[in-house]
Amino acid sequence: MKKRTFRRPRPVAELRKDKEKKQSTQEQDGQEQGPVLTPDLKANIAYLEGRIGSSNDVVFREFVIPLSEPVRAVLVFVDGLVSGNAINEYILLALTAFEGTDADWARNRRNLVENIKDHILTINEVSTQNQWTPIITAILSGESALLLEGEDQALICNTRGWERRGIEEPTTESAVRGPRVGFSEVLRTNTAQVRRWIRDPDLRVKGIKLGERTQTDVAVVYLESVANPDLVVEVEKRLRKIEIDGVLESAYLQEYIEDHPYSLFPTVQVTERVDRVVAAILEGKVAVLVDNTPFVLIMPITFWQLYYSAEDYYHRWPLTILIRMIRFIAFFFSLYLPAIFIALAVHNPELIPFNLAIKIAGTREGTPFPVFLETLFMELAIEILREASVRVPGPFGQTIGIVGGFILGDTAVRAGLISPIMTIIVALTAISSFTAPSFGVAITMRILRFPLMLIGQTGGLYGLSLATILLLINMTGIRSFGIPFLSPLVPLNLSDLKDFLFVAPRWTMIKRPLINEPLDVRREGSKAKNWWEALFNPPYRRRKGGGREE
Repeated sequence: MKKRTFRRPRPVAELRKDKEKKQSTQEQDGQEQGPVLTPDLKANIAYLEGRIGSSNDVVFREFVIPLSEPVRAVLVFVDGLVSGNAINEYILLALTAFEGTDADWARNRRNLVENIKDHILTINEVSTQNQWTPIITAILSGESALLLEGEDQALICNTRGWERRGIEEPTTESAVRGPRVGFSEVLRTNTAQVRRWIRDPDLRVKGIKLGERTQTDVAVVYLESVANPDLVVEVEKRLRKIEIDGVLESAYLQEYIEDHPYSLFPTVQVTERVDRVVAAILEGKVAVLVDNTPFVLIMPITFWQLYYSAEDYYHRWPLTILIRMIRFIAFFFSLYLPAIFIALAVHNPELIPFNLAIKIAGTREGTPFPVFLETLFMELAIEILREASVRVPGPFGQTIGIVGGFILGDTAVRAGLISPIMTIIVALTAISSFTAPSFGVAITMRILRFPLMLIGQTGGLYGLSLATILLLINMTGIRSFGIPFLSPLVPLNLSDLKDFLFVAPRWTMIKRPLINEPLDVRREGSKAKNWWEALFNPPYRRRKGGGREE
């Protein structure tokens, strides 16, 4: 019998290096030993038919190119993903109605693929390829492959032209003032919108294909002269490590690349507003755009920025300060109001003013449930109504939410099942939760509300204080691509406080947020060196006799 021996466990870092080395070796082997085209056109057609040709939407258009020696060719594309006008006018018509057969290159078959590319095809984007894997991926992505008899290379023509949704106003992030432009489901349209806003030659759009079967196009967008190179490298590294069969939405990538996947707080911002993405890129952040979805990922992010709205920067700064203060007060209500009411009613009634305590006790007379169960039932009812209003299409959803909430609350109070004060608290909590500009952080507050209610029932205000301390400790340990989640407050950064709970005037925004560690710290166009210097020396001062002077 062979004697058993125990092996020393290998470190995790060593295992990770071996895995990356194996993956790189497999990629190199696949590129070097992948199937390639042959000069036999029939064999190439048979190979394609065996791979994708059994589908009815795959078209094989065979024809002859009228050169001095006619050349048989076949154009392969997927019906519904291509533009019929582009194929008919710029490929088939150009190839079949060619009249330059007297040219020297037309009488010589040498470099036939390059000559057709340079002299016949009039489509704007053409490339050559001799491996089947990228050719098949291109065909299934809406491009067309031109195969020639006697040639072991294919011409890939960009003929994408599927149906698409037009540019519309974002429904999840409405604004009173600001652009009414949102992203769509087409990646190239989305990158073009960013290009239209940022006309800087340093804007970089790097493409990556993710998903073994979907081969989804993903674009990493950033400003090369502003964004920290380490941040860009880290984002690309995390994306390239993703191994998944399909990417249907940007949420698939979000769960793979965020720093704390088990945390309730999102560490990657999600938006469908173009102006918000552009503003983030100008601050040195990185945006990840995914094909087939209008929702874009922005990184890094802090907790406070999740409560910033895009229109905060379109109003004058006094109004923005008021709006942000109301928004953070609503955040406190949506998270703590039911828990504090339970703690005061159960454990600390002496902290309630006497007259108010008498009123609350009078309204609760005859209710059959304790405070905790009463609050829990009402919160669950509100969540059910909210989910029902989202799932019902059209204006009926809003009708169900309003009418259902009114009828449910009024009927429960009349039946004596709940107290009127509880209706007020639950309604104020629900309304406060709608003030969060980010849907991800609003979901977090809704989830945390229930354990805080239980803590308020069992521990009172002391339990809530302890839970708040633990929550803050947890938040201080969260990182978003290396950026502290509670910055610029923890750690304290005085320069970034000008855009924190309040917004300083635009002409005092001298520097970009230093927490992102941008390469170009200083914003263009400001003559002041520091924001306090700009505060006391505005760029324009009024003359005594009227008018302005710089």
